[in-house]
Amino acid sequence: MRAEDAPKKVTYLDHVQPIFRQRCFACHGPDTKKNDLGLDTYAGAMKGGASGEVLSAGDPDSSHLWMLVNHEIEPHMPPKADKLPQAELDVIKAWIAGGLLEKGDSVARKSNKPAMAAFKASADNKPAGEPAMPRGLLREPVVHAPHKGAPTSLAASPWAPLAAIGSAYQISLYNTDSGELLGILPFVEGTPYALQFSRDGSLLMAGGGQGAAKGVVALFDVKTGNRLASVGDELDAVLAADLRADHAMVALGGPRKVVRAYRVADGKLAYEITKHTDWITAIEFSPDGKLLATADRSGGLLLWDAETGRERGDLRGHTEQITSLSWRGDSTVLASTSEDDTLRLWKAADGSQIKSWNVHVPGSSSVQFSRDGTLVSAGRDAKIKLWKGDGAAIREVGALEDMALAARFTHDGKRIVACDWKGNVRLFDAEAAKVVATLDPNPPTIEARLAVTEKEVSDTRVASQQAAQELAAAQAQVGAAEAALAQARANAEAKAKTQSETAAKLGSLEQKLAAVAAEKAAFLKVAGEIVQQMTTVKTELQTAEVAAASTKTQRDETAAVLAKQQAAVNDIAAQLAKLQESLKQSQDALAKMNAARAAKDKEAAGAESKVGELQGKIEELQRREAELETIRKLRERFAIKK
Repeated sequence: MRAEDAPKKVTYLDHVQPIFRQRCFACHGPDTKKNDLGLDTYAGAMKGGASGEVLSAGDPDSSHLWMLVNHEIEPHMPPKADKLPQAELDVIKAWIAGGLLEKGDSVARKSNKPAMAAFKASADNKPAGEPAMPRGLLREPVVHAPHKGAPTSLAASPWAPLAAIGSAYQISLYNTDSGELLGILPFVEGTPYALQFSRDGSLLMAGGGQGAAKGVVALFDVKTGNRLASVGDELDAVLAADLRADHAMVALGGPRKVVRAYRVADGKLAYEITKHTDWITAIEFSPDGKLLATADRSGGLLLWDAETGRERGDLRGHTEQITSLSWRGDSTVLASTSEDDTLRLWKAADGSQIKSWNVHVPGSSSVQFSRDGTLVSAGRDAKIKLWKGDGAAIREVGALEDMALAARFTHDGKRIVACDWKGNVRLFDAEAAKVVATLDPNPPTIEARLAVTEKEVSDTRVASQQAAQELAAAQAQVGAAEAALAQARANAEAKAKTQSETAAKLGSLEQKLAAVAAEKAAFLKVAGEIVQQMTTVKTELQTAEVAAASTKTQRDETAAVLAKQQAAVNDIAAQLAKLQESLKQSQDALAKMNAARAAKDKEAAGAESKVGELQGKIEELQRREAELETIRKLRERFAIKK
């Protein structure tokens, strides 16, 4: 059944509860409510489970339950079973879209989804001229480990084909179009845990240090690789940091649970934020530079005035460590991911939650908005996924070998660079969903690369010598072959004479053979025509058989329809007979009623006649009474006179 064939008014009691009873009650029924979610009653379905509501009225794509049963997110429901039949999915989707009606006379629920303004790509912070790319940087690594480890940070330039990969004491810069290593930036303070290109792509910010010892943020010129500034003097490593779009302020935080904002011009502290109760894990300024978002290991997420540090919002919802933050280009929407598996969207204006959905199980590690509002996410399931700006799934771009640490759009949004716990850094084609290049977070030293090159040259020389020897042997074989060829030519000339005589005899035989061949060709032509005719007849026979089968099917279908119609006619005739019998009974009753009415009318006429007679008698009595009164008055007068 297609979605348009689903009932026009789908209700929980009539349509959805029977599906839940068959498919879901084993885990979410009256006896078992896994994750505190009960679907055996309408109230239970509306309440949701341990992680909140699972249904959004009028919006299936935002309903957590729909995404689970439609296998858009994991864990797929029902667990360890195939996807529900499409007819049942259409009913569930129509129920959600229709406002989650409980029964036939229910009123549709209003959507609880906050309004989200349309977003258009913006060119804000785009640099004038060519975007910054490294030129002439040293490619000698500060450290080359025997085995590659997990990258500690990852960033991609918003305007140039450039990615930065952090590892102990260094930052590797790669061209994301070619996969070429462009240079190494030393980070002498220790490990860079936070990398971020400036909004115009001209600077690279690196925050890090050494645990329980030192923390700092450094700013590098992307073109020259020069270190322009260092801010902060933490007593522990910087785990999260960001540079404001105007390059005027850096915010940083880490295990000390304090966010500090420094002015880049003089390195002085602008303000401190001490409201967080756990390690600071994510920090990001809004693209317009007006707001600062900070997050911690306990799920705390706060908004601040970027200039003054005054609190602007407390965004509550995450239940575990927040791993990543990303602002949409218009600075009105903030995305966050957490170890609680979810990706959440927030309205900057009032701090309300726009949407929340599970993106990676167990745990989401990274999120980023592209300039057109698309989202890329990564998580512990090693998967890289794309989402529309409203949270609708687009596609899974690919998978890494281990837990994904971060995923970033390249400058044009066509590629995604992602890294995992095993130290793999790969470039994915976002549209084709395939790996197009691999980047090394632990690049070899120049000496190692030179040794590899020398070995390749040596191997080439050996191969060249072997080839020369093989060529000499081949030339000797060619000489021997030429001598053999000369002898063969002499033998051939001797045989030529014999062959010419034989040729004359063959000519005669060939003429006879040609005649036979002509007869054979004529026979084959006639045989071919016969085969063609047989094929045509066979085709026509098959066509006739198909037509006969179709005619029989149509005849059977027509007979079935006529049988149904005859049954319907019989039913109508029976109903008509009943109606005629009922009409006769009604006519008989009406005749009796008319007779009774005539009798009543006759009685009424007699009564009226009697009333007339009585009225005449009353008038006679009144006349006589008047006469008596006159006589009485005359007597009184007579008596008085007498």
